[in-house]
Amino acid sequence: MFISISTTFPLAFMVTLTWALRQGDPGRGAPLPDHLIMVPRWEVPSPDGNGKTLSLRGTVEEVAAQMRGLGATFDADDDDDEEEDYLGKVATPAVERRAVFTNEEATLCHNFGEGNRSAVHVGIKFLRTMGGRPQNGAGPANCGRVSCRHDTGIWWCNDAEDSKELASFADIADGAQRVLDKCLDKQDAKQGEGMTVSGQAFHKDGWNVVIRGGDDCENSAVNINSR
Repeated sequence: MFISISTTFPLAFMVTLTWALRQGDPGRGAPLPDHLIMVPRWEVPSPDGNGKTLSLRGTVEEVAAQMRGLGATFDADDDDDEEEDYLGKVATPAVERRAVFTNEEATLCHNFGEGNRSAVHVGIKFLRTMGGRPQNGAGPANCGRVSCRHDTGIWWCNDAEDSKELASFADIADGAQRVLDKCLDKQDAKQGEGMTVSGQAFHKDGWNVVIRGGDDCENSAVNINSR
């Protein structure tokens, strides 16, 4: 079964979240066993300025990489800043925090391979500038990776039995920030103090955000099992 849900962005920027798995099939690369996986599809302005719109698939970082391949000029010595500059041009102004994560809902730490804390900070910044309302298919256990850099992924999972729509991508960023705030560096990770993180923040409305290391950011369907 193939399902596609679209939402229109300001500035001619649209995101389509898609997934092509039969109900009940485990998603390859999903952060937890027996979870489904959905891959975002973005409609972005062509880098040649001809006014056309391109349909690209993946995380926000993968979109930037594809745009580079199509002629967008990112400085190889400063990829992160250049990607951020481009994404900023096709995004809306930053959205204030909206999602509320409380101590009544669990936040698990170190339940996945350790990721790069700095990479998560950058991913959160990107997500806070994305326009539109993210949508996910009915759960439970329907996940999509919305950001990935330096082998560290940010995933959004819907555990509700109905489809889920959030107020903004900043809600997902709030979940990732919750993990950063609650999960201290794992001292035996050997990546330097204050540099690692993994965890999962649960929201009262039946969805959660996962941060984990070990992701292949060049492959949206890589099969990586959690610890």
